[in-house]
Amino acid sequence: MKIYSPFFVVLRILVYGLLLYGMAKGIYFDAIHPMEQGYFGELTFTEIGQETLLFLLFVIYIFIGYKWTEIRVTSNFVSLFFLMAFIREFNFLIDKWIYPVLMVLVIFVLLFIRDFKKIKQSCIAFFRNPAAHWFLSGLLITLVFSRLMGRSKFWRILYTDESYRLAKAATEEGLELLGDTLMFISAIEFLLYYFMVKKKAEA
Repeated sequence: MKIYSPFFVVLRILVYGLLLYGMAKGIYFDAIHPMEQGYFGELTFTEIGQETLLFLLFVIYIFIGYKWTEIRVTSNFVSLFFLMAFIREFNFLIDKWIYPVLMVLVIFVLLFIRDFKKIKQSCIAFFRNPAAHWFLSGLLITLVFSRLMGRSKFWRILYTDESYRLAKAATEEGLELLGDTLMFISAIEFLLYYFMVKKKAEA
């Protein structure tokens, strides 16, 4: 399998490493160039990076679900999850953001009912793929670890004044961007695996 050859593995490590380096530099840029609304606001590299990655994840998993029958059901659910997360990121622009999210959730439920009998096999196929490890890691960092590290009571232990808010924001938003990036890497790995299998089948 070509994508697991030593050369291609090293190449991907370098590319993903550069991607993470770029994200870290973006967070650093936000720290030294605060916007008018403060550090790590809605129009910063960190926030825009999160929104961009969530949209790309939605598009990629829609494509994977369309092309890859074996994991289609799970991929469709994942894509809708990222679409809801993407919409949620614009709560600063859309006061009633919950309504478009609910519309997507209705689609999610309808697909769940329609494809209920296919969910088990689709999940097995999805999560046995090595790319799912990246996905789960990123998901846990974004939804769990970043929130835990963003607790004010933790940062008040380290700081005696309100300056803790900057470190708190940098850590929480930075970890969220890291998690999103790992999930993006997961999507790329799924795509590479799909194209590898497709090419092998056509050979």
